[in-house]
Amino acid sequence: MNDTEAEKDPGRADTGGRGRRRRDPEWTYAALLDALLGLVSEEGREPTRKAIAERAGVSERTVFVHFADREALYVAAARRQAARWHAHAEPVPPAWRTARKVEALLAQRGRMYEVMTPIRKIGLGLEPDSPGLRGVMAEGDAWFRADLAAVFAPELGRVPDAEEAGGLLDALEAASSWAVWDHLRSRRGLDGTAARAAIDRTLRALLRVGPHTP
Repeated sequence: MNDTEAEKDPGRADTGGRGRRRRDPEWTYAALLDALLGLVSEEGREPTRKAIAERAGVSERTVFVHFADREALYVAAARRQAARWHAHAEPVPPAWRTARKVEALLAQRGRMYEVMTPIRKIGLGLEPDSPGLRGVMAEGDAWFRADLAAVFAPELGRVPDAEEAGGLLDALEAASSWAVWDHLRSRRGLDGTAARAAIDRTLRALLRVGPHTP
């Protein structure tokens, strides 16, 4: 029986392709992480071990067969989530005109931040008590800063002390951060287009580029 047939007949699934996959440690590992991320995204809170196992279609004890403890589970999930938002990254050539770079960067960031938001909100609450999770989130923050520095290297190079504390790079990072995006989307109630427009104005002002015209 092939995988399609197994899916059509749940009672026979364990003897078919899906059953074989469920006995595969790699499949189970990924299923548990996807279950955790899916539940957090849908419910906006930390799920129980039982809920994770039920979503993944495995026994509850399987969770800590694959993960030594809660910390290991959440760190692994954070890395899987980072891979998801990072999949939306596309190189923005530093040689492009500044205005074009701002537009491309914000289109990319918008997609990333929408993927990140529900998981990051929970992660921020767990971060203080989780050194591993704190490290993964710091890696993500460092990536966003390095990306900005690379994209706007020509502009930064024309400003004295641009990468010093309180300089232009810090200003660009703050203006284009997830925190600002979430404030505009969640607190102000803006849609993605309006949120990008607001951040676009700020970046253009910082980079001394003329206002955007459709």
